[in-house]
Amino acid sequence: MLTVAEFRDLVQREFGERLERATPANVREFLDRMQLRLHRESGEGPPYVLEERSPARSYEEIVTDFFSRALDYPVEQAFIMLWLLAFEQHFAMIEEEYARRFVTIFGEDEAR
Repeated sequence: MLTVAEFRDLVQREFGERLERATPANVREFLDRMQLRLHRESGEGPPYVLEERSPARSYEEIVTDFFSRALDYPVEQAFIMLWLLAFEQHFAMIEEEYARRFVTIFGEDEAR
């Protein structure tokens, strides 16, 4: 199982000590790799896949389920997963801001 110290080293190697090399694109790649790694290490079976035929679940239901499950994880694992979620949300907000600025500068037709 990945420790917080190992996780910190991975993050700092990827993005720099102060996360100065973090961009929406490389953060997304890192998050994808980390989610696969954490899932493999968890032994929870195959990844959860949403399919069109599956009963519809809202984003809120999925996130609420994640938070409720995180309460049962070992502390280090919960910390890492919650940090990754916060990091992902932060960069999602940055991407949205970039998109808004792009529309302001170039107009809506150019943003598509």
